[in-house]
Amino acid sequence: MLSRLLHSLSGRLSLMATLVLLVFLAVLSGVLERAYRTSLDEAKAREMQLHIYTLLAYAEPDGDSLQLPLILPEQRFNQPDSGLIGAVMDSRGRVIWRSQSALSLPNFSAMPLPLPLRQGQQVFAEVQLPDMPTPYSSFRQGIAWGLDNERQFTFVVLEDAAPLHAQVRQFSGTLWRWLALGSLALIAVQLLVLRWGLAPLRSVASALKRMQQGGSDTLQGNFPRELVPLTDNLNLLIENERRQREKTRHTLADLAHSLKTPLAVLKGMDPMADPKGAQEVLAEQVKRMDSIISYQLQRAVASSPKSILRGVAIQPMAEKILSALDKVYRNKTVDAELLCGADALFYGDEGDLMEMLGNLLDNGYKYGGGKLLVEIANTSDHRGLEIVVSDNGPGLTAEQWAQVIQRGVRADQQQQGQGIGLAVVVDIVESYHGKIGVGASELGGAEIKVTL
Repeated sequence: MLSRLLHSLSGRLSLMATLVLLVFLAVLSGVLERAYRTSLDEAKAREMQLHIYTLLAYAEPDGDSLQLPLILPEQRFNQPDSGLIGAVMDSRGRVIWRSQSALSLPNFSAMPLPLPLRQGQQVFAEVQLPDMPTPYSSFRQGIAWGLDNERQFTFVVLEDAAPLHAQVRQFSGTLWRWLALGSLALIAVQLLVLRWGLAPLRSVASALKRMQQGGSDTLQGNFPRELVPLTDNLNLLIENERRQREKTRHTLADLAHSLKTPLAVLKGMDPMADPKGAQEVLAEQVKRMDSIISYQLQRAVASSPKSILRGVAIQPMAEKILSALDKVYRNKTVDAELLCGADALFYGDEGDLMEMLGNLLDNGYKYGGGKLLVEIANTSDHRGLEIVVSDNGPGLTAEQWAQVIQRGVRADQQQQGQGIGLAVVVDIVESYHGKIGVGASELGGAEIKVTL
């Protein structure tokens, strides 16, 4: 049962809230009981002090002792077993007077009472008298008598504490009954509040179930704003996964379709009739098939955007690519300048960023005139990205740009390569719902601008 509760979010919250509530109620009951007992003790102490003042009013000096009447106004002092006892001790702790109610205690005078008190001292405590089943409340007060306060007495009042204890027990029982009822009501309200508070999570789970059963393509519902980022990211992840699956299917279909023509050419050639021509055709078609396969593989691995990924630092990756290109084109002096802040981030797949930057910068090295300017910065909302690559090469017209972003078309047929680099960049940019375009740069060549 406990393990089932711990594996449920609502069960965990209910269990912890119930435990906290019970601990709070236990502490609260202890504090209330102590406060109630303290108030009763203070009231009882004031009441017993009034009894001492009554005894003082009737006390008369008799040498070194005191005399009190046999009959006192408080009738309980005059009745044996009344539960109220008065006594006076001298400075040596001897009982020199006791009330008629103490006659039921024949050994009262021989009882070990606490030491006498000095003038003005007051002590309220609970004591256990010999042969008595219940404890007694005791109030003692030191009194000095005479002109020079030379005679010290201690007035003592004892009262049966059983009614006080019964009052405390009654209060505790009533308190615990009401606290139990209150705790049950609070637990019921807490369960209702938890059920209401966790309803949005249940609605998300229901939306996921409906989507799994084919009821909808996305998570749909009126979710609270705290869950909107979660549902939006889930919808984005679902859409990206669907787009990637569709993209893979299309890529495989394109690959099959693209290979039909060279395969048909190979099937139709006659090596016996023209061996040399067949060899040339074979080499040409193999090269073409290799180009097609390379392009389709690069296109297939181009990732879809995932906005829930952590940001990828751009500056170190751009510097690494530029360093590698310097080695590749070591026979060509290229003055490359990178303007990219250390806080610039790309919110997507790291491989996409490397593929995109690698192709753009490689073209700048390959077709530029020796100068290259790379500017990279996040947009004002820190979620978008702008990449601008400028060179001092021959530049590109709109017609040339439309051609070079097509599959297998190179800007310069004299250069080596398969002509798929910019096409891959365009695919990646489109997968991030971005834009890519070309214009004239201030360096005199082409300026390719990517906005994601």
